[in-house]
Amino acid sequence: MPRDFLTHDKRKAPEPLEGNIPAVVLSLTVAWGVLLLGSLPFHARLADHDAEWWIWSCGAGVLLGLYGLWFVRRREAALRRAAAASGAVDSEQSAGSSPATAPGGEEGTGTGEADAPSPPRGPEDGTASDHRG
Repeated sequence: MPRDFLTHDKRKAPEPLEGNIPAVVLSLTVAWGVLLLGSLPFHARLADHDAEWWIWSCGAGVLLGLYGLWFVRRREAALRRAAAASGAVDSEQSAGSSPATAPGGEEGTGTGEADAPSPPRGPEDGTASDHRG
């Protein structure tokens, strides 16, 4: 399935929104915690009406929120490390060091990621086959 099979590459996807994701995850986790604490005094009434799942849903929201907070903080730390490493590589290249040359004569860094083959071309250059036949 092509990357943009719904739009058939007629328009590009928008850039992802950047924001304070840990604050959003933390605030939603706190909201689930408040709902959990607010529903606990009504446990007996909820049990009488087969609605104990409300309490379990709030508990699951808190647990998933804590996992999400851990995950998001770890992701942002990895992004900062990658940006710092990228900044170090950029400063080395601007200082006069030249990129490595691949065996085919193409320039690359020799790290493997930048030397990866380019993605298949889209239908605008006439090189990709139409997936509808």
